[in-house]
Amino acid sequence: MPAGRVITYGGLAKLINRPNAHRAVGSAMNKNPFAPEVPCHRVVKSNGELGGFADDIAVKIKRLQREGVLVKEGKIVNFQGVCV
Repeated sequence: MPAGRVITYGGLAKLINRPNAHRAVGSAMNKNPFAPEVPCHRVVKSNGELGGFADDIAVKIKRLQREGVLVKEGKIVNFQGVCV
C-alpha cells in the first residue's frame, strides 16, 4: 500500500484471495514484527475508522498524518478518496 493511501482489512483479505479472512488480516497486522517498513498502519476498517494497532493508536494516527492522510475523531477524512 503506497504512502498516503489506506486499504480495509476486507480489501486486503480479497487481495490475498481470502475474502472472508478480514479478522485474520487484522490479527496478522497486530503481530507485524516489521512495522513500519511493512505498513500495517495503512489498514483500516471498512467504515473509515482506524481499527486497532499493536502500539498506541496515537502512533497509527501520527504515521498516517505524516503521509498526508487526514484523521479526525478516529476516522479517515475523505475515506473514499484515499482508500484503495
